[in-house]
Amino acid sequence: MGLDSMYYVVIVGPAGSGKSHLVDALGDWMEFNQLSVARVNLDPAAEWIPYEPEVDVRDYVNTRTIMEKYKLGPNGALVASIDMLTEHLDKIREEIEATKTNYVLIDTPGQMELFAFRDTGPYVLREIIGDSRAVVVFIVDAVFASNPKSLASSIFLAMSTRLRLGLPQINAVSKADLLQPERMEEINEVLNNPDSLYSALVSAGLDPGLADAAARSLEALMPEGGTAPAVIRFVSAVSGYGLDDLYAALQQVLAGGEDFYTEEPNPRL
Repeated sequence: MGLDSMYYVVIVGPAGSGKSHLVDALGDWMEFNQLSVARVNLDPAAEWIPYEPEVDVRDYVNTRTIMEKYKLGPNGALVASIDMLTEHLDKIREEIEATKTNYVLIDTPGQMELFAFRDTGPYVLREIIGDSRAVVVFIVDAVFASNPKSLASSIFLAMSTRLRLGLPQINAVSKADLLQPERMEEINEVLNNPDSLYSALVSAGLDPGLADAAARSLEALMPEGGTAPAVIRFVSAVSGYGLDDLYAALQQVLAGGEDFYTEEPNPRL
């Protein structure tokens, strides 16, 4: 299999949104369905992750060690750690390419704003991904999605991430197992209809100008041509709910809907 066959899936979201658990669950789902996948931990500050990464940046840079060595606070040490990763990108990329897998799941740092909103984070991703096809999965915590004002903040954050990383982006609600089916339907309607979002935000007491800005941001996140909604499905790393739909959305972005099985690798389009 050539290196052109590698597809990169970058999992991004606020701290506590369930990025690492989604990488774990999605990776297991892919392997169960006979797909080859490598999990990459790109968080040098991770104390524990629920999966065994094929590539782990902590082998090169460890935030706790940086914190102790340079007497930095947690955030300062994470910023320094991400900056230091730039010195090891060739080796990290070589490690990833050596896995010779079809899919590479990248688990990004917990404090996403320190990663996505500084120049170093997008640079690190560009250097790792190179010319391969890639897609970002931005996840919104189901608890946040249940509150209109928190949901508006999440939409602005998703839009900022799309602008900063410059990659195709799928937006999803994580921890779906925490929601009742009726509530899920209500949130789904709001997240897939800018007009419904605007009405919900105004009804919750949000300034109409901000509500309009959130609705416009949601509309901007929707792919051209209406091939997929802004939030494709709800997913749960605990129950596995929605992982098949998430995979289908990934395929639509990465391979035009064609299945990309390990046994029959397709050339990169």
